[in-house]
Amino acid sequence: MNPLELIGALSALPADTRQDWLVAAAVVVVLMVLVLWLEHRLLRAQGKAGSWLVVRIASLVAGPLAALAVVVPARSVSGMEGLAVFYALLFTVAPLIWLGIHLGLGRLLRPALTAGEGLALSFSGLLLLGLPALAIYQALDPLEKAARHLQDNPRDPGPPQALAHAVQPVHRFQLSLAGEVFAQSLHAPPGLRLVRVDERVGERWEDMTGRDHPRYCLNGADLHLLWSAREGLPHLRLHWIDVDGRRGLAEHRPNLTSAQGADFKTTFRPDGFELTVPVPRTRVHFALHRNAAGAPNYLAMGNMVQEGERHDGCVMPDYRRAKAAQEGPVMAVMIVFRRPGDMPSLESFVREGP
Repeated sequence: MNPLELIGALSALPADTRQDWLVAAAVVVVLMVLVLWLEHRLLRAQGKAGSWLVVRIASLVAGPLAALAVVVPARSVSGMEGLAVFYALLFTVAPLIWLGIHLGLGRLLRPALTAGEGLALSFSGLLLLGLPALAIYQALDPLEKAARHLQDNPRDPGPPQALAHAVQPVHRFQLSLAGEVFAQSLHAPPGLRLVRVDERVGERWEDMTGRDHPRYCLNGADLHLLWSAREGLPHLRLHWIDVDGRRGLAEHRPNLTSAQGADFKTTFRPDGFELTVPVPRTRVHFALHRNAAGAPNYLAMGNMVQEGERHDGCVMPDYRRAKAAQEGPVMAVMIVFRRPGDMPSLESFVREGP
């Protein structure tokens, strides 16, 4: 996040939250001014106000210089060795630079500062640098979250756009254990690139990039949904770039009023199986081989992609195992649906093969 985005996030915070942040910032500023006032008052009484000012200005150079002397060499070394270099320099070179500038410069000035006065200014200088640094560190994470939320939920998102994808009918299935299950596909036009998919979670839009999202999957720029009635209706927001390079954004929430009833069928082949609709890989488990008792004895997950297998987010209807010749045929397919609430157990739908 760049500074302008963080400042924008601060201005977008609720009024009471923004007021709390401003009060905290004012407290930090007041404490810093108090430290400077006390330093100046004590040294002015000894006729050294000018020397104090020179040392304090030098502190503005000493701080970044000491930091660079630690960070630059440490970043040039990778791995744990870089961390060791960082701590070694932090406790050796950085104090030498910081104390050396305060003590050495103080002795050269007229009137000169005593060693005790230079040492005291070096410690109070650390306090002056540490107060705003600590405040910024504490504020950075919540401000970044607020900036991301503002980016994903603009106050003026503009007129609504039509979805570029061709929305296919919703299919309704009745599966054992899982109950009522729905499926729908969104087909992208040629040349469209799907950049990101957000999912509505409560009052927020969550960027699902790199996260588990079992209610839908991507196959290229096409999006396929599969969810049970108990899991709730998915509410998505799609970001795309069309063939002409124009960006688009639109929401999608399946309409169940025209859902078409169908049978969910699984047909087994020697090298895989056929499904009625695409299924997110995170939902699919399947069993291979048979033991002496005739039961499947190896369980594989759909998101365990084999070398040579087409890598996408969906188990497509014409699913084929890349190593079917070595493994043998798939013996059973299980599609997993989460139970409502926070219950850790799962409900499954199983079809036995040959």
